[in-house]
Amino acid sequence: MRRATVLAAAGCGLVMLAAASCALPPAPPLSPKYSPSPAPSPTLPPSPVPSVPSVPTATSPATPSPVPSTPQAPSTSGPAAPVGQAQVTPADAPLLEAVRRRWPVAGAQSDDSIIVIHREPEAGAGEFAWMPDDRHYCLAVVRGERTDLSCRPLPASWARIGIRLVTKSGLHPVEPGESGASGTRTVFFAVVDGGHGPYQYAGSATPSPGAGPVRDATAVFASGRTLSLLTYERPSADVLPRGGPDICSTDNAICFPALDAYVG
Repeated sequence: MRRATVLAAAGCGLVMLAAASCALPPAPPLSPKYSPSPAPSPTLPPSPVPSVPSVPTATSPATPSPVPSTPQAPSTSGPAAPVGQAQVTPADAPLLEAVRRRWPVAGAQSDDSIIVIHREPEAGAGEFAWMPDDRHYCLAVVRGERTDLSCRPLPASWARIGIRLVTKSGLHPVEPGESGASGTRTVFFAVVDGGHGPYQYAGSATPSPGAGPVRDATAVFASGRTLSLLTYERPSADVLPRGGPDICSTDNAICFPALDAYVG
């Protein structure tokens, strides 16, 4: 009897062990002081922003990028040659030497390419030019000990019918006995169609006191095309306002205001 009881108890223990091996006991209750932190959410990379083409503002209108201007093809005209009284004479040697001594580029020019516009060798004054082709010019101005040389391209378009260029070559001191409140004179230089000279102030127009006469010379290219090169000077105080009396060719085919400058 007692043996049966022991075996029964033992069998009951085996049943309990088997039950324990089949199911885990419940988790113990959490301490009241413990508060679980929420699991951190995974950090996601920012959503890529689609690239949007920039839209020009009102102050920057949408315009195509400027296209660089195509350089002009080299001119095939060849250098200009002086015609008639524009050719160099032995008396011009002091004027040429004054410029050639200071400007090496002038020294490289032969007498055959020099176009003399105005000569006063005794007074040490004059202007002469040369044109390596029909798109460029160099102008030399001599006033006593002062010599100026400017070499520039001609404007690509004609400023007026028959007028290619009217520009100021610079300021020059007034010679003793000459008028001009500013103490300087402005020399103007013009390039116009050839074959219409000589040039002078138009009609009854009277230039202001101290204004010099209009002088011109003719240059010819191998093609037969001619250009007239003009110089005239005014007291610098007399160059404003723009306009002034007209300068015209003898046949009145070409006229332009003496004090206007067309450059570019």
